[in-house]
Amino acid sequence: MSNEILKKSFLDRAIIFLKKNNKTIYILLVFAFILLCSFTFYNYVENKNNIKTADQYSEALILVKKKRINESKKILETIINKDHKFYSPLALYLIIQNNLEPDSAKVINFFDKILKNKSIDRENLNLIKIKKSIYLINLDKEELVIKTLNPIINSESAWKVLAINLISEYFLSKNQTTKAKEYILLLKKKKN
Repeated sequence: MSNEILKKSFLDRAIIFLKKNNKTIYILLVFAFILLCSFTFYNYVENKNNIKTADQYSEALILVKKKRINESKKILETIINKDHKFYSPLALYLIIQNNLEPDSAKVINFFDKILKNKSIDRENLNLIKIKKSIYLINLDKEELVIKTLNPIINSESAWKVLAINLISEYFLSKNQTTKAKEYILLLKKKKN
């Protein structure tokens, strides 16, 4: 019998609580519903944008294969400017791989734009910096190569060893053995 009294007492207290706080409960339920709808709508729009960007990238790739350079370059630049974490870097790599942009300053600006993208994680940004430095090495832009690679070299990035190897090889190729040795020593310290 005491078990029945406890159940009835709990039920009575629950009903009283609901009656006293019914406005607050309704407001919380409406707020939760609006939040859920907003989240669903955001995901829908984001997914739709991703599909559109993927389609644009595919179209640009087809145009490159058909040697329709200006059309493909325009689409790829649009993708870069969208700040998409996946397709913006891919668009830049396609431009570089196919020599679609002869203006190296513009390509460097594309790299810089992508490196400012907040949705790309740190290690992927470091990989993009490595690729930028390779591009800069081909242009023989020593100061920019150092500026691009030093943040990776001075971090605990997974790309640190590659960055050190890359910059030391660059200096060795220019017969600047003193500078190369500085970075090679860093590499030896890393291994020990």
